[in-house]
Amino acid sequence: MEISPEVVAAKEALEGPLLQAGLITGVDFGLRDEETPDPEDLALRIFVADAESVPFEVQAAVDTFPFPVVVIQRVFQLTAQLPDTTRFRPVMGGSSVAASRFVATGSVHVGTLGAVVQDSLDPSIFYGLSNFHVLCVDPNRAVGDEIVQPEPSPLGSLPGDRIGTLADWSFPENTPSGPVDAAICRLELDSVPEIVDIGPVFKTVDATPGMLVTKRGRTTGQTFGIVTGTGLSVILDFPAFPAVGFVPTTLRTFTNQIHIRADFPQSIVFGESGDSGSLVVGPDNRAVGLYFASGSTSLGDPLRFGVASPAAVVETELGITF
Repeated sequence: MEISPEVVAAKEALEGPLLQAGLITGVDFGLRDEETPDPEDLALRIFVADAESVPFEVQAAVDTFPFPVVVIQRVFQLTAQLPDTTRFRPVMGGSSVAASRFVATGSVHVGTLGAVVQDSLDPSIFYGLSNFHVLCVDPNRAVGDEIVQPEPSPLGSLPGDRIGTLADWSFPENTPSGPVDAAICRLELDSVPEIVDIGPVFKTVDATPGMLVTKRGRTTGQTFGIVTGTGLSVILDFPAFPAVGFVPTTLRTFTNQIHIRADFPQSIVFGESGDSGSLVVGPDNRAVGLYFASGSTSLGDPLRFGVASPAAVVETELGITF
């Protein structure tokens, strides 16, 4: 089902004020009914914290929007930080990863090394791909920071844990919005462009509603999902970063993201704490997106939903290829 440029423009005009005012938690184009998915039956989907109490401003926008609209109760949050001790050599995707500079603080920030990728200009250079909030964490990040796999124990890293150094990132540090939460480390050890349990990855493919996908994270292992929406704009809080915007806030908006639901009964959740940075893989083992946040009907409910940045956008932002 094609969505006209006029409808896309109407969504973009609507979402900014509602997100910034905290009236909604997200908005995308996706499956009208996630339980009986039909790629030809799409709607503008507006996500709110409480579907029983939809703000008047949201209802007014729904009533005048030139496309079918559904309002869904759903909240979103970042995923990170649970321990893992598995070491993978050669280095490959789907494994735990962390920046070692936090060992001295007693607080290690942990996520998933999603994939091994190549430099788009020099294919002899290999990187490990993950999220900015996993490899960089806060404004004190710097090129050259040591990256380890697996993440260090409370006593520190072990000999041979170092896999490389922080090389580049893309994240709205000093702006209210951005396209991705992504970072790469230059690998110093032998690596293979494969993901544990999934295998090799071949280039990218654009997500479409109804597409079946999978990911391998260091907490939940391999899980399965279905793309329920694209063009998702979602707002998340990064309290470690400076407040920005006309009304200063630590909230950041991510636009044109991919919305995923766990494919029950194969998977109860799509991702849990520590799975951030996982690569979402689609048909023919093509890269679909970089997972960085989760969603649930209400806070405390199972994390049945996931948010990922389009893989092709990640490639462009970081100058890499799958």
